[in-house]
Amino acid sequence: MRTDAMNWMIVSILSCCGLLMGALAVNGYTQKIEPFLWLLFAVVTALVVARNVEGKIFLHGLYIGILWGVLNGLSQCAFFDSYIANNPSLKENFDKVTFMPARFFPLLTGPVIGVAVGVALGGICLVAKKMVG
Repeated sequence: MRTDAMNWMIVSILSCCGLLMGALAVNGYTQKIEPFLWLLFAVVTALVVARNVEGKIFLHGLYIGILWGVLNGLSQCAFFDSYIANNPSLKENFDKVTFMPARFFPLLTGPVIGVAVGVALGGICLVAKKMVG
């Protein structure tokens, strides 16, 4: 493979963390530990990217982060009733959403948050690449 080409296999595999986090959130397992799980996924992802990708390090992290947000939002939307039932503290936040059905709010916020996370993850991947070599 060319060193300047995107490694879509790695992007695809590592983006599954978004599905995993979505499934964990839908079942109520991430209530107090979600930021720590995302940080763990970010560190592991950065190390995998740093060791297996030669070029476009930042873009790999960016695309993975965007997909995390999209897939997480899709899973929360698809299983919204279970998500709310297993995360009762979020119900009042979703009740405040008046401009659209609350069920679709994760679809709106997922990609936006994914871009922000992707930028941060891309930076973390660059740092990891410098550290790993």
